[in-house]
Amino acid sequence: MNESHDKTNSPSRASSAEEGHDVSDTFYTSQRKGSHVFRVRLDATGFTLQRESPGGTVIKEQHVRIGDIVGGRCMRPKKTRRLAMSGACACSSGNPNSPAVSASGDRPAAALNTPSKCSTASKEDHLTDGDVSAYLYVFAYVLKKRSLRTELHRERTVLTLRFRSFDTFEDNMREADRWYRALRWQLHRTLEEIFVAPTADERRRRVLVLLNPKSGSGRAREVFNMHVTPVLNEAEVPYDLYVTKHSDFAIEFMSTRCLDAWCCVVAVGGDGLFHEIINGLLQREDWAHVLPGLALGIIPCGSGNGLARSIAHGYNEPYFSKPVLGAALTVISGRSSPMDVVRVQLQQRSVYSFLSIGWGLISDVDIESERIRMLGYQRFTVWTLYRLVNLRTYNGRISYLLTEQEDSPVPGYANQRHRMQGSRSCNTHIDKLAPSLHHSSSEYLPQEFADVISLETSINQSFRSRCDSWLSGGSRRSFYYSISESIYHSLADDSEFNGQAAASLENRQQNFGPASELPDLDEPLPQDQGWQVEEGEFVMMHAVYQTHLGIDCHFAPKAQMNDGTIFLILIRGGISRPHLLSFLYNMSSGTHLPEVNNEYVKVLKVRAFRLEPHDNQGIITVDGERVEFGPLQAEVLPGIARVMVPK
Repeated sequence: MNESHDKTNSPSRASSAEEGHDVSDTFYTSQRKGSHVFRVRLDATGFTLQRESPGGTVIKEQHVRIGDIVGGRCMRPKKTRRLAMSGACACSSGNPNSPAVSASGDRPAAALNTPSKCSTASKEDHLTDGDVSAYLYVFAYVLKKRSLRTELHRERTVLTLRFRSFDTFEDNMREADRWYRALRWQLHRTLEEIFVAPTADERRRRVLVLLNPKSGSGRAREVFNMHVTPVLNEAEVPYDLYVTKHSDFAIEFMSTRCLDAWCCVVAVGGDGLFHEIINGLLQREDWAHVLPGLALGIIPCGSGNGLARSIAHGYNEPYFSKPVLGAALTVISGRSSPMDVVRVQLQQRSVYSFLSIGWGLISDVDIESERIRMLGYQRFTVWTLYRLVNLRTYNGRISYLLTEQEDSPVPGYANQRHRMQGSRSCNTHIDKLAPSLHHSSSEYLPQEFADVISLETSINQSFRSRCDSWLSGGSRRSFYYSISESIYHSLADDSEFNGQAAASLENRQQNFGPASELPDLDEPLPQDQGWQVEEGEFVMMHAVYQTHLGIDCHFAPKAQMNDGTIFLILIRGGISRPHLLSFLYNMSSGTHLPEVNNEYVKVLKVRAFRLEPHDNQGIITVDGERVEFGPLQAEVLPGIARVMVPK
């Protein structure tokens, strides 16, 4: 079952690996139940591991998807790494994307550009240790279920390949580096063009990270260091980190800085920080040039996290078990999708929205519950009950333009309601939805592959008796976080651009973005364009263009990121408290919307609307942020932004 290493290292085989073609080899592992032979192959689909019998028959086959793999690293053997850390030797390939210290604290021995070269002292160290093996670690985050009752979640798994077919460490490391190059090539094939630097070695472009240290419970910095930095390092994604210093920091940053060095912008915080990023970009005169080549991502550390929840829901990515991990994997996915943005014209200015516009009950709860912010996400539930007891109504006029494909005001929620009925959360019955996921159940790792897979090459069968399984120090069993600064990022100061912004958002007239098709706010609406009107007493009006307003608020089940549609929900005064309570209670499952519009609740699919409150009462919010009270109008701008999505 041994593969000829003369064949493996032939010029034709090596050249094909350099071009990113498939690689394969025979590996051996020794466990308590005996030794096993594995045929391992890396191709465009990922790693295929075939367990073979002594006679060469395939007993079991398992596949680790390329979409679940984030990166790899060539390492030294255990003892030699300790010598290297003490200064005896330092191997480097010269790849500017390679870290000075690996994610697990070890120095890498190979990277993308050229094979590692060791000094004479290094060779002596290897001979002294007696172990000339080279190791390749492959980092993957695979979908798993601990039991039938638990939800799907992603779990870190390390595939460890040990190369020791040759007499010298340099030869073994050269072979490990060949696999590493092939893996990097396959991973880069999955990236969209904007994420790859225009160089021969196809390095990842840099990521701009904006972090709000006061987001949610104030743990955003800790969350980023412990749960996001390790994933970025494993994927060899270089990034620059900026910590926001004040309100509107992100608006000033995004509107005044040159952004050519970055391929994407990631908000570590809540929906408020993402709102600032969107508005900063659309305050730029060159917005039409910048937006197409800049993807936007979010790491949920706020109280609401509606956008992060909507992205996970739209791509069937598990959310509740490890939301930050899922978002971090989305950031390194190298995939993006167009996203609608809504322009909101107020009396003195315009703002841009990605999530919602509200007036009445839900906006009241969102803003007034700030006084009990210490309760976290539960503040919304507590204040909803309070506001339900002290119910208020508001008088006004709401005009709207239905979408062209809207045959009737009823958006067809009957099937959706039947499918979701009885579920408190869309993840509660995620096991029933498993067949519809992007990853079929046959791709979940079984128990024998569920932890760290340790395999090794050998030039003859006699080595098998001396092979032993080996648990890497960076495995998921270890407490894993970065405690030191990595060259992948720099903690930058904002002093270089402080004061460059012309004015704050409140004093700035925004004249950029696509041209509006609506009349000015102080002009009457044309009668011949199909505008329809609702007028009277309202409990609330809420316009939504994402599926979720918060973690457990499945507000618009039919919404999509790029459908050119605003879902306008109106609740009229006179609705009974039990009816309203049922509506609010079922928002968590998405079963709150009526199958047919009724006297009190209407669901309308519109492309533009105008709100004209008659009394000076109520709170108006855009993306959960309070704006000045008064008339406003909104129109959808289909797909003008790009948002990062899971593989």
